[in-house]
Amino acid sequence: VLDTSLAPVIFSHSSARAIADHPRNVPDPILKQLPQNGGLVMVNFYSAFVVPESAENSRNMFELSRELRKKYGDDEEAISKESAAYLARHPVSPGSVQDVVDHIDHIAQVAGIDHVGLGSDFDGIPTVPKQLEDVSMYPVLTQVLLDRGYSETDIHKILSGNILRAMRQAEAVSER
Repeated sequence: VLDTSLAPVIFSHSSARAIADHPRNVPDPILKQLPQNGGLVMVNFYSAFVVPESAENSRNMFELSRELRKKYGDDEEAISKESAAYLARHPVSPGSVQDVVDHIDHIAQVAGIDHVGLGSDFDGIPTVPKQLEDVSMYPVLTQVLLDRGYSETDIHKILSGNILRAMRQAEAVSER
């Protein structure tokens, strides 16, 4: 249970686990608690976190990595070779802007529109969804949100309003 006397909980680079089952993503029971202290999830754009089959492949890759470490120890060449073979058979599909908006939709439905934002992570991810290759594509994201029925006010919350509100809340807690 979240402590409402604390600063808001901000998942800065996560998405919805109900959409893509990856440990990095936030499960529904936690999403439901976010309104208690104004927290939010900043949806990450990494395809391995937002595309369901890519999340499964990524999750399995982590498990394989642990097994390979046990099997090969410090033999990086052997580990690299088997990892590459796995990724060739189970690639990270880029998905599309629609996949990202699926996460936004889910978080907005479960936690509320005031508890979702964008945490793209463009500077740290190797695979991005089609039509979200960089920030110049935000108009496409905005159009998809409009097409799905989001109001201008809600889109402003998603694009910046919610994180700015949460940061103000965090500053107020810090001042106390």
